Amino acid sequence: MVQDPSALAPFFRSHIAKNHQYSPSWGEPYRQLVEQIQAEKPNFSADTIRKIWYERNNGISSLKQGGMSLVEFEYAQKQLLALTRQIAEGCTQENYDRVTNRLQKLKEEGTLNKVYWALCHRAFAAIYPSQITNVVNISNFFSIYNYCNNHFQLGLSEDQQWFARNLDLKKALHSALGDDIDPIELNMSLWHLYNQLIKKKNDITSIGSETVLPEDEQDEEVATPLLPKNTILYGPPGTGKTYRTIDLAVRACEPGAYSLQEGKEEGEKRRELKKIYDRLVAEKRVRFITFHQSFGYEEFIEGLRAETTDDGNVRYDIKSGIFKQICEDAAFGHAGVQQELDDALARLQERLAEGGNITLETQQGKAFQLAYKNQAAFGIFPSQSKKEDLGQGYNAYLKNINEVYQNPQAKVHNPSYVRSILNYLIKHEGLSPRPQGSNSEKRQNYVLIIDEINRGNISKIFGELITLIETSKRAGEPEALSVMLPYSATPFSVPNNLYLIGTMNTADRSLTALDTALRRRFEFEAMLPDIEVLKDTVVKGIDLPRLLQTLNDRIQVLYDREHTLGHAFFIPVVQAKDDEDMAFERLKRIMRNKVLPLLEEYFYNDWQKIRMVLGDNQKNTHLQFVREAKDQVEFADLFGSNGTDELHDIGASFHLAPEKDDVWDTPLAWQQIYEPSKGMPESGE
Repeated sequence: MVQDPSALAPFFRSHIAKNHQYSPSWGEPYRQLVEQIQAEKPNFSADTIRKIWYERNNGISSLKQGGMSLVEFEYAQKQLLALTRQIAEGCTQENYDRVTNRLQKLKEEGTLNKVYWALCHRAFAAIYPSQITNVVNISNFFSIYNYCNNHFQLGLSEDQQWFARNLDLKKALHSALGDDIDPIELNMSLWHLYNQLIKKKNDITSIGSETVLPEDEQDEEVATPLLPKNTILYGPPGTGKTYRTIDLAVRACEPGAYSLQEGKEEGEKRRELKKIYDRLVAEKRVRFITFHQSFGYEEFIEGLRAETTDDGNVRYDIKSGIFKQICEDAAFGHAGVQQELDDALARLQERLAEGGNITLETQQGKAFQLAYKNQAAFGIFPSQSKKEDLGQGYNAYLKNINEVYQNPQAKVHNPSYVRSILNYLIKHEGLSPRPQGSNSEKRQNYVLIIDEINRGNISKIFGELITLIETSKRAGEPEALSVMLPYSATPFSVPNNLYLIGTMNTADRSLTALDTALRRRFEFEAMLPDIEVLKDTVVKGIDLPRLLQTLNDRIQVLYDREHTLGHAFFIPVVQAKDDEDMAFERLKRIMRNKVLPLLEEYFYNDWQKIRMVLGDNQKNTHLQFVREAKDQVEFADLFGSNGTDELHDIGASFHLAPEKDDVWDTPLAWQQIYEPSKGMPESGE
């Protein structure tokens, strides 16, 4: 129930009074660390830096996962000391931005394994308890913030990030409660508010004699709201669908880096996001593909590819398509690892297939011969065996080698032989040791962008995998499914850290005509013409937003909304608006070379309707872009005396004004598209 703001003070004072009942042993270690920090700053001791950045439970908040390893902490200790001193320089948005930018650089330089948002927030909470809460989990804090804001009608902004919201909420609370309120007790009460009232009852942390601290459960992933795993951006041409994919890709892969760009000037924000996007593409965490009518399962999933061998024969190898490749990389959590393993296995198989064999040893020192058997398995021939006739030997399947590489604890057939082969690949075939954490929940996110997704034959491209892209059916989910691929005969599933982003031009194909199986597995985000992008753009007296709005209003009546004109067509005009002559030249070129050909396609050369879109049916002849062509030919000589009337019905009696015609250089002709009465004589004149 919504309450008056005056109820806030008694509400929190009662919660503060209950703090000791909830966790009697929490307040003292919290207060001790804060006092230690205040006494030392800015010359923090090694013990304090360790408590702030390394210890999982430091008395302020605890981390379930996502903290640093001891090796990583010790390696970065000097940089963390410098970073802590930077934090101590001020509790301002500008300083927070400097700190988080430096934190990101430490990750990019390899000093840190990732951007530790929760640890950074915990450091701010430790140094500034009066201004920053100790709820370092962003989603948990947002729940508290929204509860207080809505429940007590505080009128706080809902468009800010974690740091700015902390400042606003604590300022509002201290204002209501007075200067005598203990900031540490207030912070503890905020956590208990979340734990007792906001959090779902079936997920409440048990409270007994133990100290219960705020916890961070996700670290980087909570920096921005979660994105749908499958998204399609749809809309008319020129609405910025492909442009928007860069934002979504960065947000999915690097949510923390994305949140840092919030609040920046639009041009600067775009440049920074593009830099991050380019890096992600270079790291192969973001991949881009365009569907077309000839694209198929073999290019997308896997298929046979013919290759000529050194002796001139043709060999058919199984090659993974782009979707299978990115799924395999995402399953590892590190780009290129699966391809590296596949290449190492292929080299070994090729060498063995030429007639050789290799002697290896298991970890127990038992020797065995390794030989080529088929594309799916190696042959194993132990030097000492209870069987007198080994025949074709034991099997070491490639799929099992893959499973053990991903997860050393995986249960597979003939595990000792499989692990020996894997060790051989690492030592002699250049295979990288399995990346640390590749099987953990903290894997990097991946994005596959599918441009023009509606132009492909979905059944032909996805085949049996269409079910696996559902969020609930992905690997790691309770309803996870896998299928056996027809070519490689290996199990396959779609990992839950892969995002699919599609774009769809509705002028090319209606949303209602899209494959039903695909449509129900994606969330759709409409991308419609946005005249705000063209705001305040006036060229030679031509109001660009009004021009676009009028054209689209008429197209919507004469055709439909899916065939309107996107604002992106006119962006070059906006970019040149400081040079009016250049902007006008661009406007003329865009109208002649892009807009009018598109209108011809929309209306199948029905020039009567095109004239109506341009408002030419309401203009004087010399201001019309599309005119009657009576003066070009003697139509009566060609078609007879009755033919000229019928020409009007089929649209053949109209033509587009030549490029050098004065109408293109007449601003009034453009203004009369959206204001037909402009320049017309008043009645009675």
